Amino acid sequence: MAIFKGRVRVRYGYSRWGYTRNNGKGWHGGSDEEGLDSTTIRMPDYKGKSISGRVITARKVDRSTGSKTWEWGWYVCVELDAGQTPDTVNCLYFCHNARNLVSVGQRVESGDALAVMGSTGNAALASPPFAHCHFEVRATAAGAGLDPTAYTGHPNAVGTYGEAIDETEDSDMKFLEVTSGKCEVFTAPDVNAVDKHYNGGKLTEGVCYPVQAEVGSSGGYSWVRIFVAGVQRYAAVLADRCRLVTLSPGDAFAACVAQGGDAAGQRAQRDGRQAGAYAQRTEASGAAPGV
Repeated sequence: MAIFKGRVRVRYGYSRWGYTRNNGKGWHGGSDEEGLDSTTIRMPDYKGKSISGRVITARKVDRSTGSKTWEWGWYVCVELDAGQTPDTVNCLYFCHNARNLVSVGQRVESGDALAVMGSTGNAALASPPFAHCHFEVRATAAGAGLDPTAYTGHPNAVGTYGEAIDETEDSDMKFLEVTSGKCEVFTAPDVNAVDKHYNGGKLTEGVCYPVQAEVGSSGGYSWVRIFVAGVQRYAAVLADRCRLVTLSPGDAFAACVAQGGDAAGQRAQRDGRQAGAYAQRTEASGAAPGV
């Protein structure tokens, strides 16, 4: 799959990978991908083959630092697991995001939600600015951008690619609506892993949390991986406490932004490490979530 569901557009000539300007002094290291039917940026595949990796960066660099990385705005970098593709690509970058939906240490695979499309960084300086994802692939974090077409799924040319979908990705995306103050939040899909450091271990009644993935059953409960205050957490889907819903595009965007937060520092790093260790597995337990 491409980085968006539905149609993707490469709007301008300078949106293409390898475009040069200013007599060759400026070089575009990625492809500017514009989701026409969706705003959720997803982990792509490689020529139709599912791939996986680990989030090694999810941040925004302030312009005042003097680092050129500020130009990317909010961005995510995924380091691919070794030996999956025949090319030299190891790092995938997703840039100019309105909001990131993953945290450092998280395991991801093709189709997983990574971010919300936006125009942060130097994309905000375009006239007029337009929301898109600068998608770049590299052999190393410090290397140059390589041909991304095996991952975008379309030629390196201006055009619209893919087929339209009936609903926007925002309305297709699932959210966990909390219907009871008893709904607990966990650092892993394990009933013994209640995160007491977050709001006393409870999700907020009436709030919708973005669902990153349905991770399966464990201990007789159905688990989802959700995005809470800037980091990855888990919840058990129990009919008397919460439910899976879809939202209107506007409400979906607002819900994603609300959970983006600024949860940085030691707690976010700790949660990212703990959650990443469990992202691809569940653990059985006979205990029930607290009442």
